[in-house]
Amino acid sequence: MATPLSVSIVHPAYSNLKKYSPFLHFFAGLVFIAGAVYEFKLDNRITAFCEIVIGLDVIALAFMRGFAEESSRLNASFRMIEVIVFGGLSILAMLDQSWITASLLAIATAMYYYIFYCEMKLINTERVAVHHLGVTISNFPKDKELDWEQIQSLEALPHSITIRTTKNKMHRFEFQKAIAFDELEQIHEFCNHYLNTSR
Repeated sequence: MATPLSVSIVHPAYSNLKKYSPFLHFFAGLVFIAGAVYEFKLDNRITAFCEIVIGLDVIALAFMRGFAEESSRLNASFRMIEVIVFGGLSILAMLDQSWITASLLAIATAMYYYIFYCEMKLINTERVAVHHLGVTISNFPKDKELDWEQIQSLEALPHSITIRTTKNKMHRFEFQKAIAFDELEQIHEFCNHYLNTSR
């Protein structure tokens, strides 16, 4: 019997998150600079200086062509900094009784935390796993589990995998790199056993 197999894929949702990463950095940088101006008006010059440095850093990252899209760990690190700064600014705005500003910053904190969660997931898993219970596809906000009873057909090629469910929904993914012949055979063994197909 075949052993469970997990293969790296290029997931469209993950690719979209990578694609929008520079815009998110740019927006965060602008908010940091706006926060710095606010702190400067309150005569908190040290806080304002720190926020300007972080803001310019994050904006510079947004303009580094392709870098923000490909560096998942760096994105997640900056996203965590953005969450901490947005959360801190939200608390400061609450203490200042600026309720609308505090609310907007709290929403930004929650949004950036969710993106941070997704990016951490992207670092750890962008995979399709074929095992005895079915197929697991990495996804947001949680992985998609397909039991063998839910799968109508599964076609594995050296560069891609296509899964069609009994509800006629199709999941197609490109592999990050071509899989080895023995890995392809393992997937075919699962199909033969659980889907009664012969390839």
